[in-house]
Amino acid sequence: MRYRRAVITAPKRIEFEEVPLPTPGHGQVLVRVAAAALCTWEQRVYAGIDTWSYPLVGGHEFAGTVEAIGAGVIQKLAPGDQVAVAGLRRCGQCWACRRGYDNICDNAHAETRVPGTPWGPGGFGEYVIADGYQVYRYPRPVPPLEAALTEPLACVLHDVKRFTPRRGDTAVVIGAGIMGLLHVAALQASGAYVVVSEPDPCRRTKALELGAHAVIDPSTEDYGERVRCLSDGRGASVTYVAVGSPNAVELAVNAAAKRGVVSVYASIHPKGTTIQVDPNIFHNKEVILSGSMAQDHEDFLDAVSSIARGTIELKPLLSAVFPLDELACAFDAASRPDTYRVFIASE
Repeated sequence: MRYRRAVITAPKRIEFEEVPLPTPGHGQVLVRVAAAALCTWEQRVYAGIDTWSYPLVGGHEFAGTVEAIGAGVIQKLAPGDQVAVAGLRRCGQCWACRRGYDNICDNAHAETRVPGTPWGPGGFGEYVIADGYQVYRYPRPVPPLEAALTEPLACVLHDVKRFTPRRGDTAVVIGAGIMGLLHVAALQASGAYVVVSEPDPCRRTKALELGAHAVIDPSTEDYGERVRCLSDGRGASVTYVAVGSPNAVELAVNAAAKRGVVSVYASIHPKGTTIQVDPNIFHNKEVILSGSMAQDHEDFLDAVSSIARGTIELKPLLSAVFPLDELACAFDAASRPDTYRVFIASE
């Protein structure tokens, strides 16, 4: 038996290939993909911004159903179970994993790539082989598109759990793309006053619809002045930088409250980009500049629980769905500012 998958081989170039359907080995699970979302990483590869990943079988935000289970899988799974897959490798043996930092496992990228051979998480295909520890079963059925957002929600929960504002604090989210809006949704239970900074008017409106208390247009307003005004002059207690902009990081540091935290959630490209801030801000105000990377196993479990119980609103972020054959059209749609998450789906 064979199955189809999409391979990004060069900028704006996708090839479809049929490959043998694998049999799950010891400790592995074969998952039939129901839906996969187009993350910004895959969008960068398709656009040619990231050129080191070719040839890539993308799709790390995906969910599906269990097709087959290999020997040695300990958790209770059965064919047909709805699952989401946390594709990060967690060796469990390195210093980072044993410290509880398995989101930044020392061996996460230890797998050797063969030049010219397709590699990647595989969600842009009909089936994926995953290790048992990467597979999370949904306790009750949920819409496949929402289940496919388990991974990005887990990443956001990781950020918010690390840097949780106190009740009454001013929390600022910079950027109202899907990751920024997921931050807004995740902050609803915190009791913080949530402010979103976003130049696009439609996205500012969406942020308010999802629960933001106030918005800032950084293209026409003084960001720092507005943050201080909205926080009674104190500044932001926590700022989540959900856009890949070095200038946004600088603005956030300058507008932080005493002992405020600035978390760089989004990666910034090109790599090696630097920022300029007055180091006395850290000395005089005890401001912390930190960041957030992916998710750990507990974050993924929390995301599954949140989606399964319906405690977080995802439907407003589901923008468009395409079949696998129309992946190029899906990438075009995902690049538009009026979309949040675009998916490929089997049904």
